Amino acid sequence: MALGMGLKSAATTAVLVFAATTSLAAGLSAADAIKARHDHFKDMGAAAKALGDQFKSGAPDAAIVKAQAAKLAATAATLPTWFPSGTGPESGVKTRALPVIWTDKAGFSAAAKTLAAETAKLNSLAAAGDIAAAGAQMQAVGGACGGCHKKFRGPEA
Repeated sequence: MALGMGLKSAATTAVLVFAATTSLAAGLSAADAIKARHDHFKDMGAAAKALGDQFKSGAPDAAIVKAQAAKLAATAATLPTWFPSGTGPESGVKTRALPVIWTDKAGFSAAAKTLAAETAKLNSLAAAGDIAAAGAQMQAVGGACGGCHKKFRGPEA
C-alpha cells in the first residue's frame, strides 16, 4: 500500500510539474515565471530536507524515502524549463538566477542533466528498496545541487 501511495504521489507531482512548466512556455509574465521557479526550488529543497532527515534518523521510513526521491527526480528532470528567456535579472524582478544561465546555456544544460541523472539514480535506488544505497547517493545529489549553485545562483539579496 505504501509503495502504491508513493508512486501515486510521484505521478501526481510529475503531472503538476509538467503543467507548471508548460505554463511558463505559454506566456507567464516574468514575475509569475520567477515565482513559479522559486516555488519549484522550495519544493525540491523540502524533498531534499525530508530525505536528509530520514537518513539522519537512523531508521529511515522507506515509504517516505521513496516518495521524496520520486518527487526530487521528477522536479529535477524539468528544471531547465524553469528559466525562460527574460526571467533573469534583466526582468527587474528579484531573482538569484545569474545571467550566466542564459549566456552559458551549454554549461547550464550540463549541470541540469547531472542533477537529473543523480536524482534519477537516487529514485531508482529508493524505488528498489535499497535505502542504504539511496542514502549514500544523497552525497552525489548534494554535489550536483551545490555545483549548480556555485556557478548559476547569486547571493541572497
